[in-house]
Amino acid sequence: MSRYTPTEYANMHFIYGLCNGNANRAAALYRERYPNVRHPDYRVFIRVHNSLFEGRFPGTGLSRASEGRLQRHSEVEVLELVEEDPSTSLSQIARRTGIPKKSVHRILKRHQLYPYHYQKVQTLMPRDGAFRVTFCQIMLRKIREDPKCFDKILWTDESTCRRDGFLNLHNLHSWQLENPKLIRADRAQQQFKINLWTGIVGGKIIGPYELPATLNAEGYLIFLQNNLLELLQNLSLETREGMWLQNDGCPAHFAVRVREYLNEAYPDRWIGRLGPILWPPRSPDLNPLNFFYWGCIKEKVYNKAVSTVEELRTRVQLAAGEIEASGYARRIKRSFIRRCRGCIAANGGHFEHLL
Repeated sequence: MSRYTPTEYANMHFIYGLCNGNANRAAALYRERYPNVRHPDYRVFIRVHNSLFEGRFPGTGLSRASEGRLQRHSEVEVLELVEEDPSTSLSQIARRTGIPKKSVHRILKRHQLYPYHYQKVQTLMPRDGAFRVTFCQIMLRKIREDPKCFDKILWTDESTCRRDGFLNLHNLHSWQLENPKLIRADRAQQQFKINLWTGIVGGKIIGPYELPATLNAEGYLIFLQNNLLELLQNLSLETREGMWLQNDGCPAHFAVRVREYLNEAYPDRWIGRLGPILWPPRSPDLNPLNFFYWGCIKEKVYNKAVSTVEELRTRVQLAAGEIEASGYARRIKRSFIRRCRGCIAANGGHFEHLL
């Protein structure tokens, strides 16, 4: 007897019962009720009834007990493959076991197994952990001593926006009645980019400000001495006089002339490489601009393809305005404190996946 679906077998047996066991009448009634499916011979109805009467599933020759043992064996096989390689896919399991992909998915779901995604993190060196823990301990202590300490720090960072920037296609979709087979061109030959600086102080976003395409110590020093002062004009005099400045450890921030200027302009009030408070190396996960701002900016900028550098600049400014209007920057203190505690708990290791 050729294989049919469980639904088809159920329909056959139901029709056979309606016809009081008359197989010929059952075959005719089945053709009448289900004109768009396969039409089994009258003998199939007899075999389906006999199989069920004998405790076997139609088409397998197995008893119900044997069916149960086969199902348990399939589950064990699937679970062993997942234990052997947790990164395997449903398709790979289906190919290796011969079990349908949907059945594999049901087995995994029944055992509460779900496909969790990897999270990209910054590569750390063995010696980085101690620096990260020390920085977090210092910051938490300062915030305990002065709850307004965090808002006195001008957190800064630079990022490059390119024509072909990062785009999470999982967040990009189009609602349609039918699949329009959408595509997105990438890797254009004519490339362009802009280098941006942004700061956050007291919940207020400063910038973004476009820096030279290649930032060196001289260019960064000019920015600190001239452009930054202009960007801070809207802040109160009290805020500017008591403000700290945070830099990360990039070469332009570490130059001798830059550090000399910072010691003069922000005496004992700057964070950075060899600063009064050491910025831990390879720690973008502790910088509010990295864990909050740039990701939001680029997700908004790249939701549509960018054609010109002027369009890229406009997109950045519009996205920055939306983020500032949202008011989220005023709430990043809590995220920073939670991250510092997470970093300490992880002994300076990766912690974002645990938050």
